[in-house]
Amino acid sequence: MQKKWSIVLVMVILSGCSAFNAWKFNQQYGPSKVGVDRLVKAHAAGEVSFYEDVQPILERRCSVCHSCYDAPCQLKTTCFEGLDRGGTKALVYNSARLTADPPTRLHIDADSAQGWRELNFHPVLNERNQTPVANLDNSLLYLMLQLKKNNPLPQTDLLPETFDIRLDRDYICTTAEDFDDFKKKYPLWGMPYALPGLTDRERETIVDWLRQGARITPNPPPSNQSARVIGQWEAFLNGSSLKEQLMSRYLYEHLFIGRIHFESLPAREFYRLVRSKTPPGEPVVEINTVRPYDDPGVEAFHYRFRRIEATIAVKDHTVYHMTREKMDRYRELFLGDDYTVTFLPSYDPAITANPFKTFEALPALSRYRFMLDDARFFVEGFIKGPVCRGQVALNVINDHFFVAFFDPERDTISNDSSFLSQVGELLSIPSERESTLRLLSTWRHYAALQKQYLIAKETYLMELNPDNKGNDIDHIWNGDGVNDNALLTVFRHFDSASVVKGFVGKIPKTGWVLDYPLFERVHYLLVAGFNVYGNVGHQLETRLYMDFLRMEGENNFLSFLPIENRRELWAEWYTDARKGAENYLDDQFRGLERTTRVVYQTEDPKAEFFQKLIAHAGTATNPDDSINRCPDGGCIDANAGPDEQRADEAMRRIAGIRGLQVQALPDVTFVHVVTDDDTEDLAYTILRNKALSNNSMLFNEGRRRIVENDTLTVVKGYVGSYPNAFSRIPIDQIDDRIDAYLKIKNELDYYHFAKRYGIQRNSAGFWEESDWHYRKFLHDKPIEAGLFDMYRFHRIAEKSNAGFSW
Repeated sequence: MQKKWSIVLVMVILSGCSAFNAWKFNQQYGPSKVGVDRLVKAHAAGEVSFYEDVQPILERRCSVCHSCYDAPCQLKTTCFEGLDRGGTKALVYNSARLTADPPTRLHIDADSAQGWRELNFHPVLNERNQTPVANLDNSLLYLMLQLKKNNPLPQTDLLPETFDIRLDRDYICTTAEDFDDFKKKYPLWGMPYALPGLTDRERETIVDWLRQGARITPNPPPSNQSARVIGQWEAFLNGSSLKEQLMSRYLYEHLFIGRIHFESLPAREFYRLVRSKTPPGEPVVEINTVRPYDDPGVEAFHYRFRRIEATIAVKDHTVYHMTREKMDRYRELFLGDDYTVTFLPSYDPAITANPFKTFEALPALSRYRFMLDDARFFVEGFIKGPVCRGQVALNVINDHFFVAFFDPERDTISNDSSFLSQVGELLSIPSERESTLRLLSTWRHYAALQKQYLIAKETYLMELNPDNKGNDIDHIWNGDGVNDNALLTVFRHFDSASVVKGFVGKIPKTGWVLDYPLFERVHYLLVAGFNVYGNVGHQLETRLYMDFLRMEGENNFLSFLPIENRRELWAEWYTDARKGAENYLDDQFRGLERTTRVVYQTEDPKAEFFQKLIAHAGTATNPDDSINRCPDGGCIDANAGPDEQRADEAMRRIAGIRGLQVQALPDVTFVHVVTDDDTEDLAYTILRNKALSNNSMLFNEGRRRIVENDTLTVVKGYVGSYPNAFSRIPIDQIDDRIDAYLKIKNELDYYHFAKRYGIQRNSAGFWEESDWHYRKFLHDKPIEAGLFDMYRFHRIAEKSNAGFSW
């Protein structure tokens, strides 16, 4: 009881201090005036421009941490509206939340500073008397920059222990009124946090802008041709027939997360597909529902494209390409005369969370073809969507695995609309129940549904194939010989993940083969149906149900292997799994009774099957991985120049590292190979793949590690949104540097290597190297590129789950 009252007393004292500080500021600078009008038609002579002068600095120095859902204190510096919104102590990612929080999505859930203050966001720009002095003294942005100037990052091997760069650290979200207390307690915590400060010129540019009142001109207009292109697409998506309306609803629920790029518009101009209260030709008024299938709450709405007016960060940048051919493809898939739509489904939550009910009138083959056409986009949605943040969310998957898809013409499950309609109820997913804390009963309910579905599926297939013969290689989609989405690789980087086209890296532990009902359920579980603001029950239900779907994809993969090898492989994948996890469906091998039609010649059918898939998919999927899969040596990229070939050979030596040696290395390392011609400098990514005994448990990942099976993958270019380390290597020193890298055997070795060769958080050249990687990425991938997030960039000798990093 005494402890309880002590806590209450402290809270009262702190609250009183904050109130006193606010009163003091009121006396000195006047009362807070929410909604300061900062908009001017044009800047006066000598005034600093936000778009031309300030935003480029914020982009390169602040938005590398302050973007997306995981921006500290929800302060987004990717656009002026983020600064105007300010920050909050409320967490987006909160695993202890018992009830769902209201969403706080920038540009969606409030459209003014007043609206954000009502949602408990505090200002970082001055909202009191607009004088030059008050504009600085009341600006949290200025105070943080000034704190960094007065207390620069120490130039030592190790950052002081006062810095906390854990993903789940406690944020101290101070205000201008309480800043005196903050800077006394945390003098080194100026911005950029735990990174080098701005140059004097960069800092003074922002300070001048703040002193002048943080004025803003209208957003730069879209490109001249955008109105015509978007007008055509909005007309197409707002057709009046029932068939057109149902098609558009299906497209929206799958594309809402995407960054839409139109082929004829500039490379860096992107849009979001939204539901709007206003028709084409009028300003977009977005309907702000939590999920894309929630009731819009209005009698009539329109599908519109809303321009993204913020800096692009790669961690949530999932690009979907809109072309004239794509519109024709939609007509071919959804607007033919081979079926009819007699009514539109309602927005009843019991229906909308289940796409097999909502869209049963649309041909299943068309739906599957639509997803296959851009398979990487949809898998990337699983990976870059808000669900995939944090180790607990991502430990449902392995660090490295391959993904293939059933051929839509050969797989009857994927193109039989009647069968999918019959089992639609069995394909329900947990998001239909909203947020709940009844985890055990919910898990049992959906486990029972999954079991019934697998029984129905196997009965259906046995009736079609009474000879008990199963799949052959032609049951795998080969991209129709031209589509490079046919084969994919997923990399997990502990608490983030990436997906790339083709099979990249050595033969992995596992693989998935997706059919339409599995592909669709994963999308509605992890993307359309996931509420990042939901309670802990919703988050855990999503993670647990994904276990079912992962095992289904793995079992689909096993069905192509010899029947006598399946149990052995499954046992390898689920070593030391709890008994309940092994038998959650009574029979984890359900559906694997049929033999395979694939003929094998070797003693390693798993590796042989992957090789068969590469040959089956053909050249469209970039089958050669000369760095990671070069069994006989001497692999040369004929399209590369001498420097690149030399660098490839050096990186090939790194790709051979495996086992205990890998444990000391970072998850994601960006390598900059410096050549004599700086326009020809090269970029590589080194990825650490950590082996686990199984993926059936939420926690205790360290106890499930099999470090002797760890591997490295080296990729040309960039994979990963959160680099843990930078390495800059002159081409004439690359062989010696790789020799030193190969000598790393433990964490102490890595520490000394990183100290000598690495770029640290407090290195003088940190920002120069960070800027180079962004420019290189933008040059190589002008549409897909975005800012890398530096929050997971580790300091030297930071003992973490990712090992030691520099």
